[in-house]
Amino acid sequence: MRKFSILILVIVFLTIFPCIALCQPSLKVGALIPYSGRWGDSGKECAKGMSDAAKWLNQREGISGRKLEIILIDDTDQPAETMAAYRKLNEADRILLLYMYSTETALSMVPHFHYDRIPTFIGSLPSQFANVSKYPYAFSITPTPLDLAKIAMNFISDKSGIKVRKPKVIFIGSSDHSGRHFLDETKEYARALGINIGPDVWITDVSNMAKHIPPLLATINAYNPDFAYLSLTSKEASSLLEEIKKMGLKTKWICNKRAFDENLTPFDGIFGVQPISPFGEDIPGMAGIKEAHQKWHPYDSHTLSYVEGWATVQVIAEALGRSLPEQRLSRERVKASLEGFRDFVLGGLIPPLTITAKDHRPSVESRIFIIKDGKLSRYTGYISLGR
Repeated sequence: MRKFSILILVIVFLTIFPCIALCQPSLKVGALIPYSGRWGDSGKECAKGMSDAAKWLNQREGISGRKLEIILIDDTDQPAETMAAYRKLNEADRILLLYMYSTETALSMVPHFHYDRIPTFIGSLPSQFANVSKYPYAFSITPTPLDLAKIAMNFISDKSGIKVRKPKVIFIGSSDHSGRHFLDETKEYARALGINIGPDVWITDVSNMAKHIPPLLATINAYNPDFAYLSLTSKEASSLLEEIKKMGLKTKWICNKRAFDENLTPFDGIFGVQPISPFGEDIPGMAGIKEAHQKWHPYDSHTLSYVEGWATVQVIAEALGRSLPEQRLSRERVKASLEGFRDFVLGGLIPPLTITAKDHRPSVESRIFIIKDGKLSRYTGYISLGR
């Protein structure tokens, strides 16, 4: 009789135990990502990567048996709508983490997510957010635009091939905050490396690139730079490069992270400082992405923004996994988990992550890519600034 009772208890336990994990509430992450406007094309790709990554994780074991729920909301760049979306995520959904693709949205919402103590990943972390004493809840999976620009200057200093004089560089970009905030410190850094800096060229109307060609050509003809550092969206960069392609300029172009992706494949010889692996690159971390792509949408094409979304979810899942068990799960615990990352690798999708309570920059290194034969090809290994 006793053996029979024990057997019944075992059967009941085995029947109920799977439900204990599966019936637990999901781990909720909010994501504000633009589906239209300047960042719409890359934003949609990033959102697709995040959605697929969460689906891929959940079809395995989730996060310690719990489902990861990514709540995607279109970032319309309308203040009232953005605030309403944020309040829903914070108050109704009670998210543990927040992701914002747009730097402009992050700048407008930083007082709110810091007040509510929500660890927040920003697609492109402005350098001022690296000050942890002022911005303790801001994170990213890639180096700041300032660090990436410095890496580009290191590349120019070491690899320009110019021996008899200093290499000359100009900066070209949008006139908003995302195109300018890193320039002063980058120029100072470049001069210390022995690089001469020419006049800037600001793109004030990104919808009409042709009108900026005359002043751009005037600057290039007057200064004759060896390199131009380009800070635009990839679609804008493509439009600009198409306009000047027929000019026969000798200036070499190096693009920042947001400008350099698969949209630039028609322009052989263009460089990019890019910490994110291009879609399909032959690296270990691409295995899951290829599996998901082949299983769910084999006829689609993707860009490195898709890889960025996938990698973001992998980092978020790791932080949430480290924050469990549930009785201790909180936003503060998630923040502490993120600050415990040490050389965390994702198979080459992004540089190894190290995040501390004193420095939320995930890394200070990146590769340089080049467009070669219509493909994004590795030009260098990781170039590191050192912390």
